[in-house]
Amino acid sequence: MVRIAAITIMLATVSDFMPASAASLNSCANLDIIGTYDRSGLQESDYGISAVGTFRIQNEPDENSQPNFNLTMVNCDKQTDENGRQSLTCHVVKAVTWAKDEKPDTGNPNCSLDLDVTDYTMHQLQKGVLVGAEDSTNCFQSMLTIDRNTKRVYLNFTRTKYADNFDKIKPGTCGQPPRTQALMNCTYWAKSRKNGATPSRYCDFSGAGDK
Repeated sequence: MVRIAAITIMLATVSDFMPASAASLNSCANLDIIGTYDRSGLQESDYGISAVGTFRIQNEPDENSQPNFNLTMVNCDKQTDENGRQSLTCHVVKAVTWAKDEKPDTGNPNCSLDLDVTDYTMHQLQKGVLVGAEDSTNCFQSMLTIDRNTKRVYLNFTRTKYADNFDKIKPGTCGQPPRTQALMNCTYWAKSRKNGATPSRYCDFSGAGDK
């Protein structure tokens, strides 16, 4: 029973990394993000680091190869222990749209919204570069990278020690890890700055303040 439960959870997680199919047809393919999210890069203060955007694969024009659309907020809080040592914990909250390969149907919704929350304890990899790994028992674990030098945030994925066992039970279950994703600006304004000559889900690194 434990093994069956583990496989069920793992298969559900694998679907998290599958791209939304037929982006030109499903009801969540084209989204305009409005509001206060027209910014990019990192916002740093004495209390920590924050960032807002959408995780995308850079220079990938095929929407079917992109991750499911997500609006992501990254908040990293500085903490000090009793010995005066500082640490940084990042809370990543993603609102993710899941769409089926169907046209919009008001009587039978085919687009779902899910909220994913993950915490990362960050460590300094090199000067200005912080990394933190997710603790996962599924096929893949995510690693959050914050590059304070380039003001960028990345997610990359590695196979866990459990992946080989899952593949032994059912060959090919885990496969290859998802490609590296970058937190990018995906608001309506990113599109309008290009005179509208881009798809609705157009994303770039340009925010209102750093264009």
